[in-house]
Amino acid sequence: MTIDGKLGRIKLGDLYPVRTMAVINLSQESFYRRSFVCGDEVLDRAQAIVKEGAEILDLGAVSTAPGSPPISEEGERNRLIPALKVVLDNLNIEVSVDTQRARIAGDALSLGASCINDVSGLSDPKMMDVVKDHDSSLIIMASRDLPGDILSLEETVAILGSRLKMAEDFGISSEKITVDPGVGHWIPPKGPDHDLALLDGMKRLRVLNRPVMAAVSRKSFIGSVLDKSDPAKRLEGSLAATAIAVYNGAHLVRTHDVAASKDVIRMAEAIRGRPALAREGEFEVEVLEVAGYVRDLDWELGRIGVGVGGSVALRQKGAFRMLSVKGVTSMEAVIIKQEMLARGADAAIPMGALRCDPGLAKILIMGTVAQIRGLMKNLERQPFNLPILAKAIGEAIDGIDDPKRYMRYR
Repeated sequence: MTIDGKLGRIKLGDLYPVRTMAVINLSQESFYRRSFVCGDEVLDRAQAIVKEGAEILDLGAVSTAPGSPPISEEGERNRLIPALKVVLDNLNIEVSVDTQRARIAGDALSLGASCINDVSGLSDPKMMDVVKDHDSSLIIMASRDLPGDILSLEETVAILGSRLKMAEDFGISSEKITVDPGVGHWIPPKGPDHDLALLDGMKRLRVLNRPVMAAVSRKSFIGSVLDKSDPAKRLEGSLAATAIAVYNGAHLVRTHDVAASKDVIRMAEAIRGRPALAREGEFEVEVLEVAGYVRDLDWELGRIGVGVGGSVALRQKGAFRMLSVKGVTSMEAVIIKQEMLARGADAAIPMGALRCDPGLAKILIMGTVAQIRGLMKNLERQPFNLPILAKAIGEAIDGIDDPKRYMRYR
């Protein structure tokens, strides 16, 4: 399940560097006043942050901080459009527009913006029409009735999943959609504990199979943890949160501080490494979940008095793996499921495989290392291309501990 997407011309996902999106704040009501620019300052700021290394600019003209005054559509347009024109006329860079209004989005995309960053989660019923008509990229933030009004990580995954499906069913290309878990004090009940939980559990968003944006820059949860009420004093906290977000899977970082963030992002993604995956022929195998490590369990088993022979037998049973396998025929999928069931484990296969539908499918294999090793041994004696798949599964599992997975730029 390698994540692969695009924002404008820029590729996002597991196999590309984490991208940097710089904030161009056109709203004087913003929680971080120092980030506000207007008039002649806009181009100077844009040029400066591009020089610092920004790959995408995100222009927004309406503050969504709690207590911010409402801004009319005409007011938003008057702030945004002149600034957007000057940026697009002078810089060759991808530009995203932070707006909840479909008509504003349409105007921005008609001028040449590449992406709409919608913190409302597609609340405007015309937004999908606009995005589809312009074939633009889209960032969807986790929101139900108000921007950022989701409190739990479980709800965050669920609401993003539903919005993603809604957009895809409408005809918007999934390749062009990025998701945002909505870190921030968007509504009064949402506190720093909710944001910390989102960052800690961000890996759970991988199930959506879309690039993830982290927008944590100088936000209030950092001030709460570090007792810094002034956003201007939250740089170090922002960088720490950025590093955690990248390590936990973010593919795009939205920030007020491009220059300061660059090395932090590069270091965090280097430690995160590439996915553990292998390709053989038509097959692609990726390790999605890891719980327990075979040799590490020797120590715990020894502490409770298990003998050497027992430890060898038990340690592979205490390590769980979930594998995504692409390129499987219906017959191969059925054989794999039968083999896993025979071992007390399982494999998730599409209903079409049971009907022997033509074409190649994706399946999930779930079991202990012992069960998966047993599957591999039997697949080596099976017909079709299953012996090739057995080799790919072994390479993917062994790849978890392969140092080459971390040598991303060498």
